[in-house]
Formats: sequence, C-alpha cells, structure tokens
Amino acid sequence: MSLIKWTEDDGRVRLGLPSDLDLPMAQPLLDSLRAAFKASADVTVQAEAVERISAACIQALVVAARDAAGRGAAFAVATPSEIFAEACGDLGLAAWLTQWSRA
Repeated sequence: MSLIKWTEDDGRVRLGLPSDLDLPMAQPLLDSLRAAFKASADVTVQAEAVERISAACIQALVVAARDAAGRGAAFAVATPSEIFAEACGDLGLAAWLTQWSRA
C-alpha cells in the first residue's frame, strides 16, 4: 500500500506526498508518477506535508518534470514544505524547484 494519495479532478491528477519520503519510498513515488502521467497530461504533486525526503525521491520528481516538459505535459510541485525546499537547495536544485513550484 502506498502512502501517496491520489485524487483526480477534471482530468487532472494530484498526488499528495506523505511526510516521510525516505529511500524506500522512491520506487512507490516513481510508480505513482508513471501511473499519473498515463492517466493525465496534467499532474500536480502536493508537497506541503513533506518532513523528510531522500535524494532518490527528489531525483524521481526531477525526472518526471523533465519528461513532462519534453512531452508538453503539465507538471507542478504545489506548496513545497520548507524541508522539501531545503533539500532541493542542498542538492543545487533550488532553481528547478522555483521553475516547477506552484503555490
């Protein structure tokens, strides 16, 4: 069972991330992102609850954003938590987060 919450509204998919996105959550996150993009060309990741995130999970999100951009799909990280933003900054991805963030 995944801790990632899935909602769909008007053809848009919203994935609610859990508070703990440690290394074991990287594969479920990747699987959820793949399924979301199969279901919709408009995917938003809700990141306000994230209190811990691994580099592998951030990598999965970066790959999803790049893939979406390459296919002309919509992707956004909505309301990233402070921890999420700090982790991206620590990895040199602050500009990436700014590009894909939506308040």
